[in-house]
Amino acid sequence: MKLAFWLLPLGLLAQPHRAEQSLEIRYWLLDPDTHQFRISHDFTIDRAGQKYVHSFVRKGSVVAPDAKMTSLDTGKQLKTYTVKGKEVNALGYYPTPTEPDSVVVQGDLEQAIGEGLSTRVRVEETYTDPVGYAVKGGELLWERTLGRPFNQVTLPPGWMLTGVNTPAIISVDDQGRGVLRFTNIRNDQLAVKITAKRRPTK
Repeated sequence: MKLAFWLLPLGLLAQPHRAEQSLEIRYWLLDPDTHQFRISHDFTIDRAGQKYVHSFVRKGSVVAPDAKMTSLDTGKQLKTYTVKGKEVNALGYYPTPTEPDSVVVQGDLEQAIGEGLSTRVRVEETYTDPVGYAVKGGELLWERTLGRPFNQVTLPPGWMLTGVNTPAIISVDDQGRGVLRFTNIRNDQLAVKITAKRRPTK
């Protein structure tokens, strides 16, 4: 069994205040036979005049229609739907255009961002990725590149970790699920490969 542990200073482990948290993404792996996992991440929108918020769906993944965006400042759920990349490019919000035919989750902000103001939004999505998440040789296999500095992955119930290819802080949550936390201090993406097996039944 190949497991890696990374001890970090307490300051890095502390959870920052909501208004400061822009760098973390969390994954909850569902039953691997479904090839699905849940994602949640928060970010700040501070571009004056911006009326919409976007979550870009990675090529190879399919986002479920239950995607949800919530204003963390008011607690209200935003109207959320999918659009094509070409529609997002036409808004001119982002310096680097996305693929015109790509899928993007879009949420309508309650009002356009005022000059010098900002708002916080939480995005929650379910992805299906049959290539990156499956059962192979009797083991759960989840492979993904992680671009955020802080990344947390929770295994599905009834599965125990057997291997991870890069240093991680490993723990168990209050439901008995394995949790892996990755910190990427480099200026590139972290290629992660996780394997797990079903817990033996009594």
